[in-house]
Amino acid sequence: MSIDNVNLFNLLENTHIGVVIHNESGAVEYANPAALALLNLNIEQLKEKSLDMDAWEFIDMQNRTVPYSELPISKVLNAGSAINEQILGTTNHETGQITWLSVNAYPEKYEVNGKTPSFVVVYFVDITKKVKNFSYKDIVQNAQDMILVTEAQNIDAPLSPKIFYANEALCRHTEYTLEELIGETPRIFQGTLTDKEATQRIRQALLERRPCTETLLNYTKTGKPFWVQMNIFPLTNGYGEVTHFAAVQRDVSETKFQTEQLDKRNAELKRIKDNLEQLVNNRTRELRSANLKLEKLAYVDALTHIPNRRAFLDSFKKFLHFACRNKQAILVGIADVDHFKSINDQFGHAFGDDVLVTVAQTLQKLFRQEDCIGRIGGEEFAFCMSLPTTGAANQLLERFRETICHLHTTQPILKGRNVTVSIGAVYTQKTENTDIKALLKAADDALYKAKNSGRNAVECTLDVDVLVTPKLVKECN
Repeated sequence: MSIDNVNLFNLLENTHIGVVIHNESGAVEYANPAALALLNLNIEQLKEKSLDMDAWEFIDMQNRTVPYSELPISKVLNAGSAINEQILGTTNHETGQITWLSVNAYPEKYEVNGKTPSFVVVYFVDITKKVKNFSYKDIVQNAQDMILVTEAQNIDAPLSPKIFYANEALCRHTEYTLEELIGETPRIFQGTLTDKEATQRIRQALLERRPCTETLLNYTKTGKPFWVQMNIFPLTNGYGEVTHFAAVQRDVSETKFQTEQLDKRNAELKRIKDNLEQLVNNRTRELRSANLKLEKLAYVDALTHIPNRRAFLDSFKKFLHFACRNKQAILVGIADVDHFKSINDQFGHAFGDDVLVTVAQTLQKLFRQEDCIGRIGGEEFAFCMSLPTTGAANQLLERFRETICHLHTTQPILKGRNVTVSIGAVYTQKTENTDIKALLKAADDALYKAKNSGRNAVECTLDVDVLVTPKLVKECN
């Protein structure tokens, strides 16, 4: 007898293992009777679902809806490798019963008529009985939510309720080991900005042996803050006595800001009933002031008060698009303060800061308002502008270098100490075929040449050829 004599299709049709075959787009090509029975679907319904990623309704062990990107079919299509024993649950909408499946999937490729079509084979078995036999401890230990159990005695400091148990999610999130937490107090997670009123409400609930829910600012072992929503409830023994408290906690840092904004907005709407015009005016001024402060923090260098790297790159991008559309030549440069480490070492960091501020002020005076300037690194400054000719570019670069070279004679804060810069630049009329990275790389290469030539020098590369960026070219056209 040979294996070739076995009818594999009959095997698929009669096995108790569910088998579904998807094509390379994810659509279902075949499903055996066992698969249809386990999924409680007919073949037409299954094929229809496979064409709509939002139609899949699977849950994981934490009762969380599993997105399509985390399903075995999607993982195999994206990674091209097998998935083993992923546990998924499917709910029967008529009975409400959950069927738990252990799912495996792998890519299948074979050659037909010189072509290699790709398929994904997904097969699964019913493990509902096994799942029901899982211990509560396993579920708690592997839950995604953070779970903490404390003793119910000694609520007040300094003894406080001692930590009796912490699951893996809590240890991982707070960066503490279980050994470090056992015997400690939950106050180990609190800090100076933790809401004292909230902690007092928790204390009162513990004293009264009743459940409570609070949202609290906690801190990890390394001091990283995070917002946690905690549900605390008492645990009793066989005599009804409260012996422990359990806290199920979830990190809500991402939604905390939105919630706070919604709360503030509701309060504002209530005050609007009394004096709408005054409230709107006051709020507008507050928001404008806050936006100005945030913009300054995000886009202005704290030391020199000129645009920082982020602001420079944003302006540079807009500037390059404008030059591309208007067929303008541009000059892009990087200036580096010579021997800046030696300046710090010899005269102190305070003097080094004065040098950076003075150079930044010189940049502001020398360049036009429509030009882009910024501090992009420790002692590095960048600039870009449009100029009609290479001669104008060279004149500007030399004027900049000479101005810095003579600062010690015009700026008392430099105490007569000479300061120089090396400047690397690129001048190009080929803006339709350029991108930011290539221009800055060319300017940086020129800067190294200026440094290697002895510093206090200018090196300008003309009409540099850089890689085409299709997206930029499309926008320019």
